[in-house]
Amino acid sequence: MLEGFFSWWTARITELLPRVVRDAADRARDGIVVATDASDNVTAWLRRKGREEPLTLGVAARMAARRTVFLRPSATVVLEKLHVVPTATRRELGQLLRHELGRISPFAAEALFWHWRGRVRATDRTRTEIALTMVPKMAVAAVLDKLGEVGIHPRFLEVGPPERPRLLPIEDVAEGRNIRHQLLRGLTWSCAGLAAGVLVLPFVLQTLALRATDSAIEALQPSVAQVEALRRGITADGAGHEVLAQEMQRTGDVLQVLATITRILPDDTYLTEFSLRNRHMTLGGRSALAPRVVTGLSADPAIRGAAFAAPVTRIEGASSDVFSIQGEIAR
Repeated sequence: MLEGFFSWWTARITELLPRVVRDAADRARDGIVVATDASDNVTAWLRRKGREEPLTLGVAARMAARRTVFLRPSATVVLEKLHVVPTATRRELGQLLRHELGRISPFAAEALFWHWRGRVRATDRTRTEIALTMVPKMAVAAVLDKLGEVGIHPRFLEVGPPERPRLLPIEDVAEGRNIRHQLLRGLTWSCAGLAAGVLVLPFVLQTLALRATDSAIEALQPSVAQVEALRRGITADGAGHEVLAQEMQRTGDVLQVLATITRILPDDTYLTEFSLRNRHMTLGGRSALAPRVVTGLSADPAIRGAAFAAPVTRIEGASSDVFSIQGEIAR
């Protein structure tokens, strides 16, 4: 299911790409091109960055191990056909065409090198037009044998315009098995690496967290030392206590005020703003029933003159009021 979705998604994204990008993807790939004519005569050249250099078969054989080899057969052996099928995922279309080839062409799928491109009809999205390109294997068997004798093993048949060719993969069972084996081995090592990462990651994160904590503690040491020095000075000097007592008498005990407000506020109420200056406090927050908050504050003898400082606002789509309340702390 996921594979089908990704195939569909890739096709749709490809359709959205600019024409310049799609043309660049369809351009001829670099590599060694071996061309054959109707008499099975072969010529070779090196294609690199759009340029072509003629090669002898001996030089091409030495370079074939490091470069992709393309076999360009005679145009007389290339078969092309348009076919219309129901729209499906790319994988399903490939399987369908493999079974359909024996019916829509003189050859079975096993006897062909073939390639297809599909395009959904603009007028009917349920139908897909398929452009099939086919080359009978027996038409190039002699050339493939001849190239194999000198160590040249093409990976693709290249047909169509040289500037925008179509590539027909040459199936090689041994090579396919080797690729699958390498893929399986790579996946195995990847899974082993992921498992090791899962086991080691918690210890690494814990070490990094401890190191960050140690760094934070070390950075706070100067502030801690300063606070300790101030605390010792206040303890040693009785006048400091008197100054603190006078300031708390003038401005109010913030911790005591917070404790009183916490005790009064209902459970469905919480504060987003609190300020206390010269015993004048301002509260802001949210509550399911804001008038009940004012009633509770007014009923407490420690608070005087509790009243709304602004109109109560009901949050749209929610069951809570936004309020702002002012009052004074009793001496």
